[in-house]
Amino acid sequence: MEWLIPLLSGACGAGIFSFVQFLINRRDKKKEAESAERKALRYLMLYIIQDTARELIADGKATMDDKRQLHQWHEVYHNGLGGNGDADKLIEAVDRLPFDLN
Repeated sequence: MEWLIPLLSGACGAGIFSFVQFLINRRDKKKEAESAERKALRYLMLYIIQDTARELIADGKATMDDKRQLHQWHEVYHNGLGGNGDADKLIEAVDRLPFDLN
């Protein structure tokens, strides 16, 4: 009987360790998935900003709504998703465009 307590203690300790390891692995996998989704969303937002800005620059003018919408997308991309500044020059170029009053 003296061997039963150490045996049970060891089994419980191993079980608890395995459960904690399982929880840590599950959390890490969830973080990786969120990180991949966040990265995909960031690239998608950058594409939208670049495409829209280039179209406006090619037209040579932009409405107030065009500029406002582009700035809102840039805000989400840059501050919300951690964008790295790739779109900043395009935003500045659109800001310099004359207003389309039509």
